Amino acid sequence: MTLTLAPSAPHAPLAPFASFVEHPFPQPAAGEAELDYRRCQWCHSASAATCLLCPVCGSADLSPARACGQGTVQRLLRPTRRGPHLGRPYLIVLDEGFTVQASVLGGLPGAVPIGARVHLVTCEEDGRVLTFRLAPRP
Repeated sequence: MTLTLAPSAPHAPLAPFASFVEHPFPQPAAGEAELDYRRCQWCHSASAATCLLCPVCGSADLSPARACGQGTVQRLLRPTRRGPHLGRPYLIVLDEGFTVQASVLGGLPGAVPIGARVHLVTCEEDGRVLTFRLAPRP
């Protein structure tokens, strides 16, 4: 049995790929920190902006998104003595659904209560060094 392919009609040229624009998000107000992340189009889980694949389902279909910068303190980690950024690192669960490691201002070192609400103050080195501040109680 021999398979033959029928000739197809000529295709129109494709438009240039315009997915990468210079500023895909609105610029933040002066003094406001921003944190970018990626959301999976298949399972809708959030992951860090450096991830190439979704950590939940393994899909490569990730779209960029911007975090609001609000979160909750999950736990205190052991202090690190490496690098120029010394301090007591905490795990912060952001409202978008992913966890980041950051320092927290506004409380005694190592005495920030678990479950406390925080908001993003600074984001340096492309999101690798994050600093949060305790949110005022209502």
